[in-house]
Amino acid sequence: MTQDSGGKGFRLPVFQGVLPVDRSALGRDILAGFTLAALAIPGTMGYTKIIGTPVITGLYTILIPMGLFVIFGSSRHLSVGADSATAAVVAAGLAGMAVRGSNEWLALCSLLALMAAVFMFAARVLRIGFLADFLSRTVLTGFMTGVGVQVALLEVSGLLGLQGTSNEPLKEIVRDLRLLGEANPYAVCVSLAVMVVIVGGKRISEKIPGGLIAVVAAIGTSWALDLGAHLETLGSVPRGLPTLGLPHVAWSWALIEKLLPIAFACFVVILAQSAATSRAYAAKYSDRFDENVDMVGLGMANLGAGLSGTFIVNGSPTNTAMVDGGGGRSQVSQLTTCVLVLLVLLCS
Repeated sequence: MTQDSGGKGFRLPVFQGVLPVDRSALGRDILAGFTLAALAIPGTMGYTKIIGTPVITGLYTILIPMGLFVIFGSSRHLSVGADSATAAVVAAGLAGMAVRGSNEWLALCSLLALMAAVFMFAARVLRIGFLADFLSRTVLTGFMTGVGVQVALLEVSGLLGLQGTSNEPLKEIVRDLRLLGEANPYAVCVSLAVMVVIVGGKRISEKIPGGLIAVVAAIGTSWALDLGAHLETLGSVPRGLPTLGLPHVAWSWALIEKLLPIAFACFVVILAQSAATSRAYAAKYSDRFDENVDMVGLGMANLGAGLSGTFIVNGSPTNTAMVDGGGGRSQVSQLTTCVLVLLVLLCS
């Protein structure tokens, strides 16, 4: 299913996930972009809690990185952005190297994105995209399941309306159980209602955008009942465009050596997860994609992330499924989301 462009006919080096444009599906692609924006904007802000960076950096993972993959990637379906797997790897790897949430912490996150980009470019030069085929599905499934469990345990405090204090899942869940009597009933009711809508929507039909319905309903309910007076809400969306430049760190080989294992772990996750997701959707719709070209797109996306002051990005199976469920069949959807995030940053 992987198609290499070498000697097999002319293919444009950019916008391979957009061209040729299917005009009959253009409206559906744009609508799917609106759906992705409605779900990904609060979602990426949530990922900043996992990785420990300012809320606005979540939006920055969409603005430039996603746009760069649209330009340089080949998959018509893969949605690139913040991801729980790489966020968890970075958060765990940087523990003890800087104060979580500090400017130094954010700078290290951005530096890791640049290092992951270097790994992606090197892999493209060596044409080793095929290595993703040799990664055991069992190992990958186990890893992703473990990351999912870790993220879920860390989010229990939020579901109960408690303030999370640790990045260690077991300590956090023990603390949550100890403070169960102090749970915020409003937060618990909203959390249960959202889960019922999402799970119930999928049970009824895969075509029902349960996540979008839940987000819109939660926003409307919060406004109508003034839930902000009873539980913590996201508040106003931060505004302002990112400042481009290298991370402000004390550059040294010693620092690079410390970060290399973390960056390489993220590279492996990005390579495996992105290739598996692209391959699955290419097979589903009989589309072509080139893993080596996608590595360039993912490398450019992480280069953009590192230079715009945000954290590492990955091909997101969740966001890709959101777009697919919304009817999106090309990167026009992701391009629409980029434009909407730009408007949010400028106008909020």
